[in-house]
Amino acid sequence: MNKYTILIPCYNDWECLNLLIPNINEISKNIDEEVSILIINDASTIANNLSFNHMTYLKKIEVINLKKNVKAQKATAAGLSYLKKTKFQGSVILMDADGQDDPKNLLDIIKKSKKDPKKTISIHRTKREDTLVFKTFYYLYLLLTFLFTFKYMNFGAFSYLHYTSFDKILSTNDINLAYAAAVAKHFKQRNTISVGRKKRLLGTSKNNYLSLIHYAIKIISVFRYQVLINSIIIFSICFLFYKLFISLEFLLFISISIILFNIIVFFIYYKTDKQFEVDIKDNIKNLDNLKI
Repeated sequence: MNKYTILIPCYNDWECLNLLIPNINEISKNIDEEVSILIINDASTIANNLSFNHMTYLKKIEVINLKKNVKAQKATAAGLSYLKKTKFQGSVILMDADGQDDPKNLLDIIKKSKKDPKKTISIHRTKREDTLVFKTFYYLYLLLTFLFTFKYMNFGAFSYLHYTSFDKILSTNDINLAYAAAVAKHFKQRNTISVGRKKRLLGTSKNNYLSLIHYAIKIISVFRYQVLINSIIIFSICFLFYKLFISLEFLLFISISIILFNIIVFFIYYKTDKQFEVDIKDNIKNLDNLKI
C-alpha cells in the first residue's frame, strides 16, 4: 500500500479545515491507499479548533505548529523539510486550506501518479470563480510571466510530489519565493491535470491586490536570469525597429520600464533569499497528533 500525505499550510483557516478535512476523508474511502494529512500551522493568531469524529478513511492527522509566521510558501517548505528529515517515503499532495482546491480531484491525482510515481504533477486551472477585475489582472500576469520567462504559470500550490523529489525542490531557496515557480523551474518534465478552481468554503481571501502583485513578482524572480536575458532581447528588438514603429520617447519609456522591472525582480529575490532559509529546525514549536 502506497503512502500519500496531504500537506496543507494554514493561517487562521481552521473553520475551512473543519469542512475540508471531512470531505477529504469521504473521498478517501474510494482510495485504496494510506492517506494522511499534515497541516502546517503558520503561527496562527486564532486558536486551533479542529475537531473530528470517525475519520475512518484517514490514517492520521498531524499539525506542525510554527513559532513564527513565515507565509504560505515558506510554510510549505517547512512541511517538505520536515517530511525529508523524518525520512518519509511516500508521496505528497499539496492543497490550500481554504477549500478552493477540490478534494474530488484527489482521485485523478492519485490515479495518474500510479502510472509514473516519481513524476511531479501540476494541477492547471481551467476556470476561476473570481471577479472580472481579478480575472483580468490574473490573465495579464500570465501574459507578462510568459513574455519574460517563457513559462505559462497557470497553476498554484495544488500539486503532487514524490519523496525522491524533495532534495531537488529544497536544493535552492526558490521554494521560499514561490512554490509553483520552483516546481516549474526544477521539474520541467511534469504530468498535468486540468481542473477548475472553486470558491473559498468560508470567509474572504486575506490577500489584496498589492499582495498579489508582490507574489507575482516573487514568481517571476525565480526566473530572474531568464527575465534579464529576455529583457535584453525585447529592448534590442525595440531599438532595431523603433524608427519604423515607435517614437524615441516611447523607446526611452520601454527602456526605463524594463530596467526598473529587472531591479525590482532582483531586489525581491535577494531580499527574500536573505530573510529565511529552508532549514526549519528553529521554527518548529511542536507537533500535534489529532484524535480522529
